[in-house]
Amino acid sequence: MGIKYFKKRKIFHLYSKNFSYYIGINKLGYLIHLYSGNYLDDIGIERTNERYMERYGFLDSDLNKEVQDEDYYFSIIASQFECASFGKGDKRNYFARFKREDGIDITNFIFKDYKLIKGPVFPTGLPHPRFNDNEACTLIVVLKDEFSDVILELYYVISEKYEVLARFSKIYNNSKEKIVLKRLSSFELDLNNNNYDIMAMHGTWSNDRQVERIPLNHSITKISDNHGSRGFNYNPSIALLNKEANLDNGEVIGLSLMYSGDFSYEINVDEIDQTRIICGINDENFEYNLEPNESFTTPIGLMTFTNKGMNKISQIFHKLCKERIIPNYDRFKNRPILLNSWEACTFDFDTDKIINFIDEAKKLNIEMVVIDDGWFGNRNDDTSSLGDWNVNENKVNLKKIVDYCHSINMKIGLWVEPEMISPNSNLFKEHPEFSLYPKTYKNPTLFRHQLVLDLVNKDARNYVFNELTNIFDNLKFDYVKWDFNRFLTEGYSETLNKNSKLETYHKFVLGTYDLLNRFITRYPNILLETCASGGGRFDFGMLYYSPQIWCSDETDITQRVNIQYATNLFYPLSANGAHVSNRKIGTIQDKAILAFFGTYGYELDITKLNEDDKNKIIEFNKLYKEHHQVINDGIYYALSDPFSSNYASFMAITENKKEAILFFFNYRKETTKSRFIKLKGLDANKYYFNSLTNDIYKGSFYMNVGINLSAPLDAFTTALVVLKEVDPIKTSIYKVMVQNKPQKRTKLL
Repeated sequence: MGIKYFKKRKIFHLYSKNFSYYIGINKLGYLIHLYSGNYLDDIGIERTNERYMERYGFLDSDLNKEVQDEDYYFSIIASQFECASFGKGDKRNYFARFKREDGIDITNFIFKDYKLIKGPVFPTGLPHPRFNDNEACTLIVVLKDEFSDVILELYYVISEKYEVLARFSKIYNNSKEKIVLKRLSSFELDLNNNNYDIMAMHGTWSNDRQVERIPLNHSITKISDNHGSRGFNYNPSIALLNKEANLDNGEVIGLSLMYSGDFSYEINVDEIDQTRIICGINDENFEYNLEPNESFTTPIGLMTFTNKGMNKISQIFHKLCKERIIPNYDRFKNRPILLNSWEACTFDFDTDKIINFIDEAKKLNIEMVVIDDGWFGNRNDDTSSLGDWNVNENKVNLKKIVDYCHSINMKIGLWVEPEMISPNSNLFKEHPEFSLYPKTYKNPTLFRHQLVLDLVNKDARNYVFNELTNIFDNLKFDYVKWDFNRFLTEGYSETLNKNSKLETYHKFVLGTYDLLNRFITRYPNILLETCASGGGRFDFGMLYYSPQIWCSDETDITQRVNIQYATNLFYPLSANGAHVSNRKIGTIQDKAILAFFGTYGYELDITKLNEDDKNKIIEFNKLYKEHHQVINDGIYYALSDPFSSNYASFMAITENKKEAILFFFNYRKETTKSRFIKLKGLDANKYYFNSLTNDIYKGSFYMNVGINLSAPLDAFTTALVVLKEVDPIKTSIYKVMVQNKPQKRTKLL
């Protein structure tokens, strides 16, 4: 069990093999954060806290007095907490805030009890790691507000196997009056120094997830999103890196909120250089009414720690996501190579055109064709029909297409956008109340000519789910692309009373999760890929329901390299929707090499390709099928950071270290340059054949010297290198017959 309680000293130790998290209960009942970092088998509460005395130990410490805030080892102004109070002496950012009927919103939670549970404890209806009972244990700390009968429970679920601490909180209104919840955080992390940079990802459409390393400053740095459910602007996964930390060395804290709505990280550096991180639902569009005996539960936050740099954080999150977040991962390991119809024909297609694509795809060893937007209602452009999920029989015969596809042993997929509604639709005419905006407001904002379906409204959710079942019960599709093409505006559900309107944004996310859960429960064999106008909703909350997410609508290789590199920092390659497109920059070979490091597919008109490109696609598809398990299941390493250099390079290697695959890309043209790419994670004593130079060397050579790419490189040059273990006998023969002779440098492709 990864939790110990030292009863006499009132200290909790949560731990994995390499990580410790210590909490103490002081004599005033405050829950104090003592330590988080490298594994420690013990800690002293006094030596952790006494440094505050020199400057802050000046308040009255007589326990018999009515007003009591400080003692020798405690300062409400400066101590490190697990849930900071609001309205008392701690003027840093706070954990929770609620208003009582008397208008007072001071909150101060004091220790009451605790529970230790073998196994994970998570709330229903919210995404969470799917730990088995023997993989995690749970600490529940029960606190009571000093000023009311409001109870706060802090949940800590620690997994030794996955090296992750999952945290969330739950508040109970046990008083006899209504309270209005203004903020409830998922977790707080107080650190005793400010020697950190924040690594966060910002972006916009077609420029998703751009990495930014931000030095911490005094006062508050805030990373947040307020778009409701489509968050290009910032991603809910961040890292705190020690100033000296890099990809392979140094202390890094990885944090992620498993949530697909408005989130916020508030990082406060105080006047004595301590750091406090508060994470949870962004309270800009949040307020929650709790009647007596009602409760509220936050989304789950994930935390991990390493002293081995950012690559180790990536590996921890990748493993957790693949094995305990993504649904039915084993079932969908062998992802089909797909062709999506959108860039080839947009809305302009019919039955014969799609069947022609299927025939051509079959010849190229593409395994699935996806019919994108335009198959339903009167949808011949983007001005109508969202919500009218009935097949346009005058345009396309879906049954004929599905049956034909399966008859030739190919798979078939379909695009939907269930969370949206067009004002120019039959659904809007019949049920205008299903659209999300206050109906007293006569001019709701349109984006892409559409409104958002009110998923707070259970009737609206039931309607759209029934429409989906009418399709997927009768037509046996193998794949669904679930899109979400605009963010929330005028976010007030008509199903809520006037005092509850600010519950809309959170309840919309819960409605989305409910709809997704019903879909994957009914159709467990359909491969679901979520999408939000590209990668605008790429988070662990979505990955709890869909094994993959469309990475970005931008498929130009020069942009896409950065987007995929950034995505890989937290999210596994197997979840990264990546396709070969017809954009101007780069050859099909270049684009295929990058798409290998994702789910792999095509976004182009294959009927217009020349014979040379068709032959290359056949070759690439064969190559991908040979090596995609290295991508899906391998251990990931970033090698060169494109945000701080002229190169992007990353690799994956199998757990048994027998095979590895490497991607390289440069931006600016370089003529004379010493350029060695050092590999990572190989077995130093194994021999590996590499496909770039047709050489065999020990793993120690590849990791310490590297692969020599010092030849002149034109701008936007790509390389794909496969390394395979070879046995020592073959290596000796090879060295005598081949390697000791001058060899011409060759590429794999």
